[in-house]
Amino acid sequence: MQVGDLVQLSSYGESRDHNMDAHGGWGLIIKVHNSNSQYPIVTHWYKTNGSELDGMRFHRRELKKFKPDKKWPLQI
Repeated sequence: MQVGDLVQLSSYGESRDHNMDAHGGWGLIIKVHNSNSQYPIVTHWYKTNGSELDGMRFHRRELKKFKPDKKWPLQI
């Protein structure tokens, strides 16, 4: 993963208690630290209720690339 990627929580990330604020939302990677860090990926996170969290840190296995809903755009 690299800076600028859109991400969401993986199933592992959703199972972690410290990621409760990030459930159902999505994030934008703003910085990637060296791999020696425990949580090297820094994101700007957008919650489902519209609020934002800046500087949320994750391990690589807690995130996956964002996949938009397949029902979008709506076909009428």
